[in-house]
Amino acid sequence: MSGQLTRTRILRVALDLASAEGLCRITFGSVAGRASLSKSGVVAHFPHLGDLKRSILDVALDLWSRTCLGADTGVGGGLPSLIRYLNVWIGWTRRAGLPGSCPIAQAIVELSFLPGSVREAAAAAESVWRQTLIMLIRDAIDKRHLLQDTDVAQLAWDLLGIYLSHHVSSHSLRDPDADRKAHLSVTRIVASIEAINEGAAHRRQEGQ
Repeated sequence: MSGQLTRTRILRVALDLASAEGLCRITFGSVAGRASLSKSGVVAHFPHLGDLKRSILDVALDLWSRTCLGADTGVGGGLPSLIRYLNVWIGWTRRAGLPGSCPIAQAIVELSFLPGSVREAAAAAESVWRQTLIMLIRDAIDKRHLLQDTDVAQLAWDLLGIYLSHHVSSHSLRDPDADRKAHLSVTRIVASIEAINEGAAHRRQEGQ
């Protein structure tokens, strides 16, 4: 049990460090110093630095899931569920208690500089995000909140773009207005969807 508690402490410290400084800045020394352990104490749990970085991404993805995919933001509510999810997802790191940026988004930015196995883990996390958006969009289509011919992949791309833009603006550029701008972008996309839906409904009525 003591070993498991130490491993958990190492990962929590490493996650906070990745949030504050980025995955590329993670070293055995930096994590050991923050966790009040020796380097060998960290290596005993994570023999390779890639093991530690992949585990950080796993923990970050689990924290994102618990923070953003609760009962209020799950599938089943159509477009309102999608909107609730987006509003929670933007800025979720603060709600989760992380000290800085999203470790997953930062890893995606750093993708070209990450070793193979870590790069694959970051890409897999991005795929989970994208598939979550696709699942929520398809649910909204099933509920007839979106048109049947909605380009699901494109809408998911647009929404992921808002999140990544918010990440860069908020954490890299320190834009104090990043939250408002991101939420405004979501509102505008939703408004355009509703306008398209209303137009389609009006055309159907005229055709009857």
